[in-house]
Order: sequence, then structure tokens, then C-alpha cells
Amino acid sequence: MGVAGAGIGLASVFAQAANFTVTPVRVELSQQRPSAALTVKNEMTDESVVVELRAVAWTQNSGEDVYAPAQDLLATPPIFTLAPGATQVIRVGLRHPPADDREVSYRLFLREVPPPPKPGFAGVQIALEMRLPVFAKPRTPAAPQLKWRAEPLPDGALALSVTNDGNAHAQVANLVVTAPGAERPVATYPEFAYVLPGQTRRLVLKRGPDAPAVTGGTLHLKAYSDAGDIDSALAPETR
Repeated sequence: MGVAGAGIGLASVFAQAANFTVTPVRVELSQQRPSAALTVKNEMTDESVVVELRAVAWTQNSGEDVYAPAQDLLATPPIFTLAPGATQVIRVGLRHPPADDREVSYRLFLREVPPPPKPGFAGVQIALEMRLPVFAKPRTPAAPQLKWRAEPLPDGALALSVTNDGNAHAQVANLVVTAPGAERPVATYPEFAYVLPGQTRRLVLKRGPDAPAVTGGTLHLKAYSDAGDIDSALAPETR
């Protein structure tokens, strides 16, 4: 059985995985707000849908997402059935007070359980899955601190390494790199990426049409993040 993930963008109000939607698409918990509710809706008009709910601890290792069973986050109900057009409220909550000085990250996995195949079915059933972020804010103020490093690649493309020295996550999106005097962007990254506290991620950008190869010199980065717009000079490393 194949599995598909549903990505959530910065401007999304709700998320949809084929047959059901979820709102909101991101949860922030704190000492003042230790629990929250989300609403799942079956968008089908003629079939029920079964959804499994699972909470996981979310960390990163060398920029790669790592998931483990969540010990400090409760999510209920673990499985539920939605009649056509029906809704279900799911609840998440912290088992313990949040950390003092660093944000802790989790994800909610909502997975559609495919119905039993009909007689004679010979295809492949797809299990659609959403992964919604949950952030537990620390008791003290928290914010990301991003440092960017440009790396020209042998083929003339560009990679960016972003290090988060802060104590809260950053979600970055729509990266655009320009060079002095260039009429078009040198490289872009239209997707989004999370950088958790203390982590570094390497993003390989798409080279712009007819863009000159990046070999050196000062570049300029503009991007969006959930902590504010990014506008920064870049000095590519020499190889």
C-alpha cells in the first residue's frame, strides 16, 4: 500500500488529504494554552472515511526529520469514523508544563484507513497522510536566529545552508536569490522548509531560466518565514 504525505504551506488555512480536511493546520501550545482542538471533516458525500490519529515527537538530525513516539503530547481520539459530510473534533494537549528555554516540536499524523477492497479489485490502495506541526512554546521568549551560507555547485546551480541558532523553529518559503545587475533571479526555491532550533538544513535551489552560473560575488536573498520576511546579503563560498 502506498503512502502519500500532505504538505502544509505558510498561507494555508486548512489542509486537505483527498477525502478529508483539517483546520487549523498548525497548533501552538504554551503554559497559558496547554491544549487545543482541531476539526476534521469528511468532504465526501457518499462514503464514510476512517482516520487514524497519532502524535509523534519531531526532531531533526543533520537537517533530516526524525520522528519518535511522543511521551509528552496527548492526542485523542486515536481512531474515528466520519460519516459523509460529518466532522470530528480532535484534541491535543501537553502532559507536562513546557520547557523553560527552548521550543519543543511535535507532529500530528492523520492517516486515512483505506476501506477493504471490493471483490475483484486488483489495483493499489493509497493511504493518504497529513503531518501537522505542533509547537510547545517555552516559558521564556523564543525566536529563531537564522544564518545563511551560499554554496555554488559545480553545474552552476546554488545551494543554501541555513543554520538556526535560536530557540524556536523557523519555516522558510519562496526563496529568491538575485545577483547585482541580473534581470532575473539567479536561483529560486518555491517550496517550504522547517529548520528546528540548533539545526542546519541544506537547500538546493532551482537555477533560473537563462541565469548565469553562480561562481562568486555578492548575492541577495529574499524569502518569507513565519517569523518575518527575510532580506539578506549572501557571500558565496569559493570551491
